[in-house]
Amino acid sequence: MRKQIGLWAPLVAFTFTTGCTLTSTSKQWNGRVGESGKPVYVKSHSNIGVNLLIFIPVLGWTTMPKEIDRLTKDIAAEKGDVVRVIQTSSENYWYGWPPFTWVLTPVITSVSADYEPSPEVLAKDRAEQEQKDVKQKK
Repeated sequence: MRKQIGLWAPLVAFTFTTGCTLTSTSKQWNGRVGESGKPVYVKSHSNIGVNLLIFIPVLGWTTMPKEIDRLTKDIAAEKGDVVRVIQTSSENYWYGWPPFTWVLTPVITSVSADYEPSPEVLAKDRAEQEQKDVKQKK
């Protein structure tokens, strides 16, 4: 009985911890600008997913084209433009705990891109930063 529980515990853990995307956006550049002379933001997506039998995506966005599409969709929703992909990576952990990870394979896919925010978003973010700066001085 204990052996069966020990085999199912990782499967249950994968079910509750996979298929999620961690997103971060860097907006502070200390007055520095991008190549075009306009402010840029950097947005990163890291997706944790699971493939079946090493190669078949089951949970999460484990392929690079899907992750890039999702990142640029988020940038488009913010009305950002002039996107430049900075870094991509995809790590397939088939070797993590064989033979279990040969069946259900954890995959982490990451994409980072810089982009020019829309004037409205930039103005809103600068106003929020000014308010924070005022509160910190008090």
